[in-house]
Amino acid sequence: MTGDSCGDIAAPVPELYGRLLADLDAHGARYRLIDHEPEGRTDLVSALRGHDVALAAKCLIVMVKVGKKQSRYVLAVVPGDARVDLQAVKKLFGGTYVAFAGKDRAEELAGSMSGTVLPFSYHPRLEVVVDPALLEKPELFFNAARLDRSIALATEDYVRLAAPRVAPITVTPDHHTPDHHTPEPGAAVPQHDYDIHYEPLFTTLQTMDVQALIDKVDVAWYNQTLLQIGGVLVRLGVMQGEFHWHKHDEQDEFFLVLDGQFHIELDGADTVHLGPRQAFAVPAGMLHRPVAAVRSAVLMIEKAGVVATGD
Repeated sequence: MTGDSCGDIAAPVPELYGRLLADLDAHGARYRLIDHEPEGRTDLVSALRGHDVALAAKCLIVMVKVGKKQSRYVLAVVPGDARVDLQAVKKLFGGTYVAFAGKDRAEELAGSMSGTVLPFSYHPRLEVVVDPALLEKPELFFNAARLDRSIALATEDYVRLAAPRVAPITVTPDHHTPDHHTPEPGAAVPQHDYDIHYEPLFTTLQTMDVQALIDKVDVAWYNQTLLQIGGVLVRLGVMQGEFHWHKHDEQDEFFLVLDGQFHIELDGADTVHLGPRQAFAVPAGMLHRPVAAVRSAVLMIEKAGVVATGD
């Protein structure tokens, strides 16, 4: 049930569901089907299925760049109450850059829509990595490539059939910290590929036509370093959608909204809502997620050397 045995085109959902059951039956797997109201969010579907959220196999697809030209795609399978540690995934594969895959690419690789991704790979480019914490109980749960039906599968059989790479790839939530927004990347809203440019576009004594840059952007999440002044970078972001939860361990981050509507969700604090000409600074070490409900342009200021996707 690994990607080595299938073609380049991901299977349609009905075909994938049938293929999954056929594979489970053919290999003598111990499982049971659970019907429920259509739901793909991990915490809510766990309640519908009647089990602790930690027993859910939460599946997120991560893109890791290895060198300048090679990209690898990882199916990160973690307990439902944990977050994927992107830096751990990057280190595991010796990567130079890591981010959650865009919605279209993720669904192509998974063969099913967001919220129904299986903890198995049926695509040759998708490598399965599971966090060992998910394998501690005798049974795990996941949506069966559809929103209205799930599978409870014996953990031993899952490991036997999926043959995943097992490695620590999670950040466990701090249950002692008030959690106004649970940092669960991509749980309900599509993720986008990030178009990030670290090389400064301008130097001093140059006129910068920022509006022209904004007008040319045709991707969902664009981040361009405009210039470096001493040890500080001035960046332009043009975006719509959700960034992933992240933090910068040693750098504060400043946001000034030029136009649009920009929200910053904060771990353990209320969401900050910003409109045009409003600004906010996120302190170093604070987990946060930028969200742009509409296409927005934002000016960001931070120390040189900071990685836009977080530490």
